[in-house]
Amino acid sequence: MSAPVLTAVFHNWHCDHFGHVNVRHYAAAFDDAIFAFWSAMGTAKAGIVPVTAQQTTTFTSEVKAGDVVEITATLTRLGGKSATVQLAMQDAASQTLRATCEVVEVFFDMDTRQSAPMPEAVRMALEAK
Repeated sequence: MSAPVLTAVFHNWHCDHFGHVNVRHYAAAFDDAIFAFWSAMGTAKAGIVPVTAQQTTTFTSEVKAGDVVEITATLTRLGGKSATVQLAMQDAASQTLRATCEVVEVFFDMDTRQSAPMPEAVRMALEAK
């Protein structure tokens, strides 16, 4: 799957003293995008939910106040209890790549507080994309 899951606008208050968007705000945008991705896959209805186990961000070009970006999600690995999703942040107008974020998600049983097999309905939704 490689589809836009989120559009974000960065503002002056997202910028640091160097005048570009601070790393903490990239993390928030990527976190919102992974939440939107999983919501579209039906995880909000499950008692077993994905949680972030690892996140690696690579910054490729500067984002400034006023920039509008689109974040796309691509499933790159599907396991029994986990999945890896590659997020890409592009400038909405020029499609210039701004940053990528690889997220490893482990499925977690909210009752037992342990890792658990991915719900079949979620697996089916992921395989259909």
